[in-house]
Amino acid sequence: MAKTLKMDRSGEFRLYAYGPNHCGVDQDITVKYRMVCLCSPKLDSRGFLFDQVNVDKFFQNIKRSKRSCESLTVACVRDLLKEIRKENPRCEILKMELTLAPEPFAASMTYSWEKGK
Repeated sequence: MAKTLKMDRSGEFRLYAYGPNHCGVDQDITVKYRMVCLCSPKLDSRGFLFDQVNVDKFFQNIKRSKRSCESLTVACVRDLLKEIRKENPRCEILKMELTLAPEPFAASMTYSWEKGK
C-alpha cells in the first residue's frame, strides 16, 4: 500500500462576480472552499508538504471573476497545482479535489484532478 499524506484545508473568500454567467446569484459574494490534496510524503526542507496558509492566501487573492462556478473551480485547481509545485518542487501530488460553494450556499461545485488521468 502506498504511503500518502492528505492536506485538508477549508475557508472562505469574498469575490466580486460580474458578467452574464458568473458564479453565484449575486455580485458581491462570499465563497466557501474546501481543498483536499493527497500527496506522497516528499517533504520540503522544513518538513512540510506545502504551507496550508498559502492555500488560503491563494483564495484571498481572488478578488473578481466572470467565470461560472464550474469554470472557476477547474481554474483554481489548475492554478493551485502550479503554486504548490512552485513552493515545493519535490511535492508529488497524487490527487486534488476542490469544492466551491457561493452564497447562499445552497449548491456547490466539486472538481477532482488525479495524476495521470
